[in-house]
Amino acid sequence: MVVVLLGLGCAMSARAQVGVYGEYLASRLSGIKCFDPQGQCSSSNGAVNPAGVLGGVYYDFRKVGPVRLGFDFRGGYQKSNKSAVSSAGGENVTRDSTALFGIRGSFHTKYSWVKPYAQVSAGYTRSNATEPCTLVSTGVANGTLCTTVPYDNFVQYEAFGGLDLKILPIADLRAVELGLGNMNRIGNGQAGTTSSVLVRSIGVGIVFHMP
Repeated sequence: MVVVLLGLGCAMSARAQVGVYGEYLASRLSGIKCFDPQGQCSSSNGAVNPAGVLGGVYYDFRKVGPVRLGFDFRGGYQKSNKSAVSSAGGENVTRDSTALFGIRGSFHTKYSWVKPYAQVSAGYTRSNATEPCTLVSTGVANGTLCTTVPYDNFVQYEAFGGLDLKILPIADLRAVELGLGNMNRIGNGQAGTTSSVLVRSIGVGIVFHMP
């Protein structure tokens, strides 16, 4: 019995892998209504480009042919000094926090040190990117600041594709990760605010995992 249990444990270990990672992430949120009367918002074309960090953990639990299937959970925080809704800016005037859960697949390649992966994730985002702000003049030309921006709640879904490169038995370089998705508001914002936002992202990072 002991031998059987040990055998099962080894088999599960061979199939499963746990990893944690951290990334620097830059995003583009677009399709946002500009509330400036002349349409001259500090970020052009109804878009803003927040950047920040995220951390995550994945659990690859099953191998099917050349694909290893698993779960991924990640959370991150991004900010920008520019606004998509006003010509004014301000320190960290645009902010968002996100938590996503997804299904991922990593792919076996001819080269063991090359590890492409893809995943689809969904979850919750709290952001003020679409809401108009209170304007405060600094007393200098073109020196208006955007403050007191209310937050909205969004359902976010995003597809990711990336490439990890092995650098150590327990560590990979996340050379690139690209994302494309959408944020849909939960409930109502202020009158005329954007309820659906296109999300694009690019990230780089480091991954630590079981050998």
